[in-house]
Amino acid sequence: MFPEPEREDLPLLSLYPVTDSLPAPSMPSVTESLRTPSSLTTVKLPTIIPAEKKRARRERSEESVAPQHRRKIIFPGVLLGGVLVIALVTLLASPLSSGQEGEAQSLGQSVVNWITNGQVDHYLTTSQQIDPPTATPALLTGEGYCGGTDLWGTCATAVTASGVMGTGQMQRPIIGSVITQAFAHPEYQTWCGCWRPHTGIDLAAPYGTPIMAADSGQVIWTGWDWSGLGWAVKINHGHYIATIYGHLSRFIVTVGQNVTKGQVIGYEGSTGASTGPHLHFMVMVNNIWVNPILYVQLP
Repeated sequence: MFPEPEREDLPLLSLYPVTDSLPAPSMPSVTESLRTPSSLTTVKLPTIIPAEKKRARRERSEESVAPQHRRKIIFPGVLLGGVLVIALVTLLASPLSSGQEGEAQSLGQSVVNWITNGQVDHYLTTSQQIDPPTATPALLTGEGYCGGTDLWGTCATAVTASGVMGTGQMQRPIIGSVITQAFAHPEYQTWCGCWRPHTGIDLAAPYGTPIMAADSGQVIWTGWDWSGLGWAVKINHGHYIATIYGHLSRFIVTVGQNVTKGQVIGYEGSTGASTGPHLHFMVMVNNIWVNPILYVQLP
């Protein structure tokens, strides 16, 4: 065992005066705590000012690009509009013709008249226009048919292809005949093996009697009819009216030929489904047969 060292009694030092209470420590102020001696640092703290609203960079880019894009589109549009306005003013100011006083009009006025009236002014055409042939309404009603190549599918039109029109007053197609079969009288049809109303009027006369066109017009069909009329002729008189002449011994006209009222087109016979010499005379309106007595006094 080592001997304990001798301890010397040291005087007690008092750091504070003997009092009943210790003095309260003083806290440094906020400004003193933020102060930094210049000998310790040289860095200056940044000053931060908060913004009211944060804006996205994408929005700023779109706002800066969009006006330039719109300007690129607007400029060509304005230029094209100006050219169109200048051209329109030029057309409106230039007269179309310099003829008699009061007849000269501008092209702009012609366009306005064409839009409002549905046609160009009369001075734009040198002659009156004739409407082209149109299909018969029978094609739409279903009561008849057009567009075929046979006697029944070749239709009359509003205006003939040649422009030769009927007078509207028919004459007898054959002289010195008698009626042997009236219109709509039931008869036996060989082509269907059935009984149906008679589609025309039978006019009997001596064999070879001349057959005349009941009215002026244009021949639109000639040949042999498969339904029983034999040698036949069909004439277009315009206004969707046609006449048919059947059971001929022969015909002397061709398709496309113009004929006048009373002109000989063939001769009476007994071809096809016939029991004796006679003419099967038909009047067709919109390619539908009607009573010939409504158009001509027979026999």
